Amino acid sequence: MRFGERLRELRKKKGLGLKTLSKAVRVDHSYLSRIEGGHVQPSEQIIRRLAQALDHDEAEFMVLADRIPPTWRSAIKKAPHEATFLIRESLEEYGIGTVGKKIRSDGDNAAGVPTRSAISAKSRRKSPDGISTNDLLLSAHLGTNDELFPKILSLYVAPGSTVADVTYGKGVFWKQVPKTLYRVVATDIETGIDCRSLPYEDASVNCVVLDPPYMHTPGGTAHVGHQNYENYYKNNSARNGSDKKYHEAVLDVYFTAGSEAWRVLKSEGIFIVKCADEVCANQQRLTHVELINEYTKKGFVMEDLFVLVRQNRPGVSRVIKQVHARKNHSYFLVLRKSSGKSRWLGPRNSSAGR
Repeated sequence: MRFGERLRELRKKKGLGLKTLSKAVRVDHSYLSRIEGGHVQPSEQIIRRLAQALDHDEAEFMVLADRIPPTWRSAIKKAPHEATFLIRESLEEYGIGTVGKKIRSDGDNAAGVPTRSAISAKSRRKSPDGISTNDLLLSAHLGTNDELFPKILSLYVAPGSTVADVTYGKGVFWKQVPKTLYRVVATDIETGIDCRSLPYEDASVNCVVLDPPYMHTPGGTAHVGHQNYENYYKNNSARNGSDKKYHEAVLDVYFTAGSEAWRVLKSEGIFIVKCADEVCANQQRLTHVELINEYTKKGFVMEDLFVLVRQNRPGVSRVIKQVHARKNHSYFLVLRKSSGKSRWLGPRNSSAGR
């Protein structure tokens, strides 16, 4: 549609005659008739008056008259490359032209840029799929493991997948997961299967879940719940043949288990890791960063990080002077076994379930 055609359409829609509108914009009615017929191009001042009289978008009138709206000019001059890119990208969404090619179609102006009539002649922009909602899984969650874990599974693991929980323990993660939704293979060091040496064939499972104790035991009564490092994994002493102790011993379990997870996962398989940062020997150790760096070196692609915040306030057995913030959160890391050339498109589009 050209400027004159649009002007006539809006004038009639408002129920205005040529003489009435011409008086409002202070031009002769015969001149206004010539504008509507496409015989003359109005000045920017008249376009602005017409927009005001018809209570219409001035920018649209300017574009239809093959002019750049004044309010746009300063922005275009400041960032011409970005402005050109955005305009070209928008036109491509209408199916007009391609990047790097000069656009020519019926209604183009002398510069080869489609006018409004050219855009209208093409197919309308397709309405986007989906619905408007704020019912989304967020990256931070206040609650418990059994509340957040099923939501992570729903986002990354297709129903019917084989999930190897290699540190199953008492099955806390699975309390709110329907038993028939996944084929869960539950193992734990207490039952004789070490997460660092799994009895599975290469590329045989869709998802691996890892949640070993994530703090070393400094002694006394602190971290009693994490005595598993000494009692089960035996990697906080020189007797295990390793020189790693304390936090390095914690990392060693995660790193070795990560290598084993890579081995047993199918292509595009998902690796879900629970961890938490700690202060060791009065030094801040950001475990989640150390794990991400190591796992991505192995070839995993980092897909998501969920922060789980405790509902109650943590305490300590005794304190003389606090020098670091007390941690009241932990993490779920979600990684994908991939060549790095593919992008995550959701569990239904993943080849991990094949």
